[in-house]
Amino acid sequence: MKVCIKCAIWCLFILFYENQCLSQVSLTLEKSYKLLEEQNEDLRQANLEILLGKLDVKESKDAFYPGLTLNVGNQYNLGLSFDQVAGQLVTGDKWSSTANANVSLRTTVFQGMSRLGQVKIALAKLQSHELKKSELYQLLQLEVLSRFYEILTNIALLNTSEKQVKYAKLQLSEEEQKFKVGINTLLDVAQAENQVAESALNSIFAANSLEISLLNFKQLLGISIADSVQLVEESFDQDLSLFLKVKDKATNDPAVLFAKNEINQSELSIKYAKSAFYPSISFYSGYGTNYSSERYDYITGYYMAFGDQLIQNKSFNFGITLSMPVFEGFKTKNNITRLQLGLEIKKSMFNKIRDEREKVYELALMEYTRSLSELKLHEIQKEALEKNFNAITERYELGVSNAMEYNKAQLDLNISELNLIKSMYNCKVNYQVLKILFDANGKN
Repeated sequence: MKVCIKCAIWCLFILFYENQCLSQVSLTLEKSYKLLEEQNEDLRQANLEILLGKLDVKESKDAFYPGLTLNVGNQYNLGLSFDQVAGQLVTGDKWSSTANANVSLRTTVFQGMSRLGQVKIALAKLQSHELKKSELYQLLQLEVLSRFYEILTNIALLNTSEKQVKYAKLQLSEEEQKFKVGINTLLDVAQAENQVAESALNSIFAANSLEISLLNFKQLLGISIADSVQLVEESFDQDLSLFLKVKDKATNDPAVLFAKNEINQSELSIKYAKSAFYPSISFYSGYGTNYSSERYDYITGYYMAFGDQLIQNKSFNFGITLSMPVFEGFKTKNNITRLQLGLEIKKSMFNKIRDEREKVYELALMEYTRSLSELKLHEIQKEALEKNFNAITERYELGVSNAMEYNKAQLDLNISELNLIKSMYNCKVNYQVLKILFDANGKN
């Protein structure tokens, strides 16, 4: 008995602990964008690409530094060998040793401005990574916007469906009472039951759509599936004049800027390829010394000491190397021609992308204008159907109208309410789409 009580207490503790661990996240649209930037894996990968681009820029700039090399060596020989330091042939069954150390410096003074071109190309590629991230962020913002208002729409539809279920059940109860006293027929009761079933199905469908939209939203923002999400809708001024004032709408669009940057990279690559026609000038310098166990002092006739050899055997050298390309089978010329053709392709792609993005901006403005008109019409329609429903209700209560007319009026009003909810959120989504398109990169 005591074991059962302990198990029950332990289970209650686990349930309580799990409920405490489940957190609730309250999000506005702006907070959702911030959470997207912090936790989305696609944006995280884009940030890593930018860091790699910065490393490439640093590496291209580091190429301007000269190369400094330190070489130290020590060699032991047994038997016959030629000692270059002593300048003699070593014979006999004995050990000899040599040592050397030198420091060398080498740098390219001129290489047809190719290294400067590599820096510019690396900077252009870094800008491409940043523009690619801006384009990705804009697309993800649009997806977050769509998911956010999809959830709000499904919540509103679910609430409306639950109200319709409650109202249909109330109507069914009234029809059953009237049938018992002989006012209505069994057909009226059946129609009321059908209305209850249809409203319940709509409620189940709305609840399922809400769960799916919440799951997609959590996955997009990197929120745990177990966490509860509460969306907070903020009011905003839907001022269309702010967007109509912009003339070149797609000029600063990330996709257009990315295509333009691709053209810049191709032009830099052509300049870099032409550097192969120019000569290359390099400077080198070195300082070193060596030691040999077989080195004699020709004056005293004894082996020369280690310290004396380091001083006497020291050497210093420097020089300049000029390398001029003469003929390489038209390899450079063909490469330049290939790059020029690639440049023309990218220019054509730029024109195509710019026209497509201009079309996107115009369609977004048209869609928002259409949704505003649609919202006003749905408001008028709901108001008219609400008046019609109230009139049919009065006639129905007086017995002038039958249940079929009453149910049809109620169904029409329900449909108009659902259409009004969808139209209202569709209008808000279209406005936010315009806001993202014009403000995503902070330049429009």
